[in-house]
Amino acid sequence: MNVLFLTRYSQRGGSSRYMVYQYLPAYAQAGISCTVAPLFDDRYFDFGVLDRPTGIGEIVRHSLYFAHRGAQRLQALLDAHRYDLVVFEKELFPYLPYGFERWLWRRGIKSIVLFDDATYAYYRQHPFLLVRWLCRGKIERIVRNATHVIVWNEHLAGYMRRLNPHVSVVNSGVDITRYPPKDYRAPRASERLVIGWIGTPNGFPYLRSLEPVFGELVNHYPLELHVISSVPYTSAGIPVVNRTWSLETEVQDLHRLDIGVMPLPDDEWTRGKSGVKAVQYMAVGIPAVCSPVGVARQLITQNVNGLLADTPTAWRGALTRLLDDPALRERIGMAGRATVVQHYTIQSIASRLVDILLRVGNSS
Repeated sequence: MNVLFLTRYSQRGGSSRYMVYQYLPAYAQAGISCTVAPLFDDRYFDFGVLDRPTGIGEIVRHSLYFAHRGAQRLQALLDAHRYDLVVFEKELFPYLPYGFERWLWRRGIKSIVLFDDATYAYYRQHPFLLVRWLCRGKIERIVRNATHVIVWNEHLAGYMRRLNPHVSVVNSGVDITRYPPKDYRAPRASERLVIGWIGTPNGFPYLRSLEPVFGELVNHYPLELHVISSVPYTSAGIPVVNRTWSLETEVQDLHRLDIGVMPLPDDEWTRGKSGVKAVQYMAVGIPAVCSPVGVARQLITQNVNGLLADTPTAWRGALTRLLDDPALRERIGMAGRATVVQHYTIQSIASRLVDILLRVGNSS
């Protein structure tokens, strides 16, 4: 079976990497021939962005690049009839109205659409009226007309199933062979305790919500905050060590952490998030402290394989417990890794995705 994957990004983009690229070896092993055509290639990330919305100024400055990539995507759509199945992320062109997807389906092409976030909520809440108007109801139309939809959490599944009965849910997965556990017996590189966060710059406001808590804790503990991202994070209340994210150094940077945090407000957008950063912390045996929002509720059992905190007082209490007790950090961290090994690895998820692709691609 021949499958065309129309991803948003090259492998450097987190959503494309976690939803498509890391499963390509499993697809190939199952006899599926895969062609991947990203809308934005590696050069996109040299513009200084990483999984954040592209602004009008960037489009104007790099207009030739975006025109070229748009033409490449149109060519891929023209060639789509040569494949048994087309798989694409969320939409074919961000910020443009529904229409290209309809043209694809009117040609009788079977498709699977992938969602790892509540894109519909993003468009509804977009600060620009023009974007809200252009994309009103777009995601809902895409979901209604897709042959099949794959989502990365139950909250998204509940919304999508009101529009299309053919929805499958899979867990966020990591390649466990790439994520060895932290060695708690190794000598510490510093006397400072390290709280860490990994993600793209869009998530900085969520991290910043913990600044008052960090400001209190730093008065009682030798602390520093490690931020693994593409852009430096600054704080007035806690020493910050910025680690530039790369696929090659990601795990090494995670091993430096004593605690990983995933703060989120509780709204429609955050309930649809896939929770990958928590899975990453847990995969390497780092205790995760998360807001009880979305996938974190199913991922974490309180005080067993992680901690949940929903108020500044709860965050301060959870972090204090872990900072005070190295044995507790190790116990919860290793329980978190066991959870990931059992339910959140690409090795355990790939067979389900293979089955979905084969079933949809071979359907009449």
